[in-house]
Amino acid sequence: MGSAEAHQPLRTLRDVEAYERVPLEERIFSWDVNDWIRRGLRLDPDKTAIHYVEDGRPGKSLAIGYRELERRSCRAANLFHSLGVGPGDVVFFLLPTVPQLFTVTLGALATGIVCGANWMLKPEHILQLVRSSRAKVVVALGPTAGYEIWENVEAIRSELGSVRVLSVQGPGGALLPESDLDRLLDGQPEDRLVFERRARPEDIAAYVHSGGTTGSPKLVKLTHRGLCYKCWANAVVMAHTPEDVILADYPMFHIAGFFGKCLLPLAHGMTLIVPSPLGARDKAFIANYWKFVERFRITVLSGVPTTLSVLAKNPPKGEDVSSLRPYMCTGSTAMPAEVAREIERATGVRVLATYGATEFTQNVTQAPRDGDPKYGSGGLRLPYTQIRIVKLDASGSIERDCAVDEIGSVIMKGPGITPGYVDPKNDAGMFLEGAWINNGDLGRLDADGYLWLTGRAKDLIIRGGHNIDPTLIEETLRRHPAVLIAAAVSKPDAYAGELPIAYVELVKGAQTGAAELEAFAREHITERAAAPKEIVLLERMPLTDIGKPDKVGLRYDAARRAFTEALSAALGLEARFSVSVGPDPVHGTVAAIRVSSGALRGTIDEVMKAYTVRYRVEAGP
Repeated sequence: MGSAEAHQPLRTLRDVEAYERVPLEERIFSWDVNDWIRRGLRLDPDKTAIHYVEDGRPGKSLAIGYRELERRSCRAANLFHSLGVGPGDVVFFLLPTVPQLFTVTLGALATGIVCGANWMLKPEHILQLVRSSRAKVVVALGPTAGYEIWENVEAIRSELGSVRVLSVQGPGGALLPESDLDRLLDGQPEDRLVFERRARPEDIAAYVHSGGTTGSPKLVKLTHRGLCYKCWANAVVMAHTPEDVILADYPMFHIAGFFGKCLLPLAHGMTLIVPSPLGARDKAFIANYWKFVERFRITVLSGVPTTLSVLAKNPPKGEDVSSLRPYMCTGSTAMPAEVAREIERATGVRVLATYGATEFTQNVTQAPRDGDPKYGSGGLRLPYTQIRIVKLDASGSIERDCAVDEIGSVIMKGPGITPGYVDPKNDAGMFLEGAWINNGDLGRLDADGYLWLTGRAKDLIIRGGHNIDPTLIEETLRRHPAVLIAAAVSKPDAYAGELPIAYVELVKGAQTGAAELEAFAREHITERAAAPKEIVLLERMPLTDIGKPDKVGLRYDAARRAFTEALSAALGLEARFSVSVGPDPVHGTVAAIRVSSGALRGTIDEVMKAYTVRYRVEAGP
């Protein structure tokens, strides 16, 4: 990417269209992502590529230079090749963010297909992903206090067949000489690949599991074309340069970590700061966040909405954060506009929201860095990516395009869109008219081309970046002998964005209480994030015309409960108010708050600014 491209203003949709006057083929120097990585590694071989901090405290760090990273990655590629990995074969890793993760990722990309999995998954889900990916090599963290990765791999070892399992010594963990990755790398050439490979644009570069934290994650195929396009597009919309210093604090099994905190910065020769193997999950790191900015002269502020909510409440206290650029971007999870404003007030950094998904090779929209962020929106489409809002008919086909500000299904196409899932049965209903992908989201486009998300056609619950399939909760609860019907939906939460809540109709005559069902769910649901935070017992489950739980109505009820609870705590027991939540033709969902005293308006605003749902305050008894 040239400096002229990086600094071309990006203010409105017209600026996006200006980029498109040049054919994309003239902007992408290679459709093999290995060429992008190789170019980044060689921009300044003596520069530090990665600072690795082991404990979340910005003191000592292990510095890995670009020359060393290239040598290690070359050795890894040759090792994987020697183990039988070819262009269509998978190297599967279960690693927190340790230095070897970057070596494995780049080596696997050079040899075949890389697939990183959530290392917090239980053995049965790990086995499912290894099998569905048809991995030839698994690289996992060895026995390490605080982690169960190796133990989980050992639990399924007998079912892995001929899959070769390599170990990585964890922080303070045990060394397993026979399988240790670093020892095996020592015998491999570091100055050349011992094999030839030239990836085509349509070749698969990676499998990334979708959101991938609960239930049965689906593996998404990502192509070399998609990764190369996004290496260009995301650097353009953020005006990245090799001088950028970025925190690598996202999990690398998530698309935002794998691409945004690994491939993208390395392809452009930036410096990555790994604050802890646990990233933003490490409380010590979050407590020292601004010290990391000062110590390493971070240029780009980052964080998912839950992290930013914490940082907004804990702004810098004397730390020098002058290295930060005046804008940042955040992930696809909806974020309250007030959190963005608080971050801007505390740091001078504008928060540019994005909309994306694993299936899009990260984001497809972003608020313009030089224009109005329109807090609450997902921003403008990336250059060369198209977005439509459409009405679908009963069969799921496109009936018509929606008007400006009319809500419909959000569909898109472009060079970053996945060709599908590893398991083709998951592709059903995803692609429309050939190339347009329907990810199940509802939204509208305003007159300026900004995308506003208003809901989801599917029932996914997103808890602080964790994608939770409600089916997992429902099927678990139905295993309890007292449960007749169970329906799980999202409940708004000021911190996590959404929490899972379950509604249950009991078998006639059953005496089970909500507390017992909550304990049952915690015991039997394998991923802690998916355990419902609240269970509501109903005399009769509300059903749709075709006999399914009315989840739209249940979501409205869950929101009403959340807002009533928060307002009661803030207004006090004596306040007279009521909350109703329902549909809105423009905003999707609106909460109506009726209150007896206008003097309470300020307190209501203070409470409701933490939520993404639109609201209005009405006078009433």
